[in-house]
Amino acid sequence: MADGHCFISRSCFKMLKYTLIFALFVVLASCSEEDLQAQLLKSVNLQNLDGAGQFQHEITVSNGIQVKAQGNVNGIQGEYFLPGEDGKQIRVTYTADATGFHPKVEE
Repeated sequence: MADGHCFISRSCFKMLKYTLIFALFVVLASCSEEDLQAQLLKSVNLQNLDGAGQFQHEITVSNGIQVKAQGNVNGIQGEYFLPGEDGKQIRVTYTADATGFHPKVEE
């Protein structure tokens, strides 16, 4: 962009966004048979909130999986919760920008 605030191109941002969504679907697809019965409790998908590519996504599933992400053409911030094998929630927070994907796992 001409104003110098965009660190990655729109096409790269779009690719990052779809890569994250694909990764989340892979996680969901690898769930147990019990998880196949899970119900979608909340789904929010807001795009182009400010006319400059800002977005917000949120998904909550009855089996404890929760995903939140927001961002714009400069990067993405988000978190997701997955049930661990011991029944405790695993929280992953992350940022994704021109320097890559930066997750932090809390168990």
